[in-house]
Amino acid sequence: MKSNDVVSREIKIGIHAKAKRAQNVFAEPLDMEADFAIPNYPKSDLAVQFIDDSLADNFIFASLTKEERRLLINAMKADSVPGGTIIIQQGEMGDYFYVVEDGHISFAVDNQHVGSCTRGASFGELALLYNCPRAATCVANTDCQLWKVDQRTFRYMLANNNATQQKDVLDVLRKVQFLTNLDEPMLIRIADALTTVSFQKGDRIVNKGDVGEVFYIVKEGTVKVHDIGFGDSQYVDTPRRGGRVRLPGQELRRAQATPDVSG
Repeated sequence: MKSNDVVSREIKIGIHAKAKRAQNVFAEPLDMEADFAIPNYPKSDLAVQFIDDSLADNFIFASLTKEERRLLINAMKADSVPGGTIIIQQGEMGDYFYVVEDGHISFAVDNQHVGSCTRGASFGELALLYNCPRAATCVANTDCQLWKVDQRTFRYMLANNNATQQKDVLDVLRKVQFLTNLDEPMLIRIADALTTVSFQKGDRIVNKGDVGEVFYIVKEGTVKVHDIGFGDSQYVDTPRRGGRVRLPGQELRRAQATPDVSG
């Protein structure tokens, strides 16, 4: 039997898929030339941790990096609504995502009660990605304390952060010897193909003797490259942020690589 968390997640995934199939639901392209400053609302460490924990089980945010999650949390604004307030009206176009800090909220579809939520729950996440009508009506049954962020802020945050990360990656790729003959469009394609992988201290990133098929860039933390064998010589290297752990082609790995600091 599925747990309530699994059922809830699968319901959200179903709604997400339905929204993607609908017509004209994708948000309009961003005008990156527009003058827009991503807001940063000060919060206590407890509030930051609370919001972060509330986002943890929402699949919409599963692919966000730690930096993107923190930018999102920083951009969330506190909001108070009295009991009886209709926070979201089914059928209306929405542009806010909410996290409940305190209070009780009920959900209704076509005037039929379909659920409720309390502290730590979140709702309205589809509005961050799509211009589509709200799927349910959300009513505050009690006075509620909420955190909220709008679609424009969320999308600018991702776009700006992605652009900054791509610039950092391109700066590193341009310094890689076997990539020096590639033009800028090809380097951008390589940068776009990269994905973030996290390792804990002591995990094996590269195993000596394995066929080398993956190219690594150290984004955060420190990597210890050890047991490097060239004939009878052995030594240790320690790439940090921006460093590379790579062996091009299909040759065998000549060293072990493990995180010296989690990253």
